[in-house]
Amino acid sequence: MISAKTSKMLRGIAILIVIASHYAGWMYVEPVHVTAHDWILKWGPEGVSIFLLMSGYGLHKSAERGRHTKHNNSGITTGFVIKRVIGAYIPYLICRYLINAFDGTWKSAAADGEMKEVLIRFFTAGGFWYMNVLFTMYIAFMVIYRFFGKLRIPLMTLAVIAQTYYLYDKGYADFWCLSNMAFVIGILAAAAEDKFRSFMQGPVFKVLLAAVSGAGMWYTFRGIQLNGGSRTETSFGWELAFNIFFSLAVLFVGYMIPVYKGLILTTLGECSLFIYILHTAMFWVLIYKFEEYGYAVSNIITGFITLAVGTVLGVLYNSLMGIITKRLKNA
Repeated sequence: MISAKTSKMLRGIAILIVIASHYAGWMYVEPVHVTAHDWILKWGPEGVSIFLLMSGYGLHKSAERGRHTKHNNSGITTGFVIKRVIGAYIPYLICRYLINAFDGTWKSAAADGEMKEVLIRFFTAGGFWYMNVLFTMYIAFMVIYRFFGKLRIPLMTLAVIAQTYYLYDKGYADFWCLSNMAFVIGILAAAAEDKFRSFMQGPVFKVLLAAVSGAGMWYTFRGIQLNGGSRTETSFGWELAFNIFFSLAVLFVGYMIPVYKGLILTTLGECSLFIYILHTAMFWVLIYKFEEYGYAVSNIITGFITLAVGTVLGVLYNSLMGIITKRLKNA
């Protein structure tokens, strides 16, 4: 079983990968940094895969706990839904409200009579592709697990495939829909734990973990190295295969780390949603303030400030929600 702290650690690594990849691709590249830029840029989908992998894994485990402790056949209880709203949707609303207030979106929408359109995009995560995809997966998960019993995993798999095809058809094959299958892999892994727990705790499985994770990482690194151009220059099938192998490797690494005890990556993982939602706006606000130091240094400074701001907001929000939840339980 992947512990909660290990899951947070993996999310912490994922947010570092995503920010590095995005920031590498959003600014002029000095010739001396071209090779590093191209290599870092290609890791973006793998960072997203870690998020979706841990999301699928965590959702299934949480639903199973609900089935056993709440005696609910589906595991989709009111508490399950509220936890997702508090953990993902409200942080998104808070961060996007702040971004819209800072960049003048609310003011201009009111002046131009476009408030309705802006509010629709605001509440549906329009323009925030990852949040939109994630919320769609969450809703599909809760509906399918609530109403379709034993068919839930096959139907969830079909739902993710359909969503991936839709994104592919809309022209996102170069990047964004490559990571979706990681969500299904996380669900399948969590489901397998319930049936093969004794085997997964034995020495044979641990040897298998080491072999497959090592092979998966090598395959992913090799695939990224072979892809010398943009992602559109490599077939979508191969890119998807690289991503699936990477997801399996990360999953098995998670199994090999029983309980991660580091503080920095765990904290980044806990606050990764805040960091992700804010990082685009933070980049364009800060990057030109440090351009005198050169491309690489300005990116690093901007990245550290983004991590700091997102972490502070995340810690404050999580602490506040913890206090509120504790008081409600004691009431």
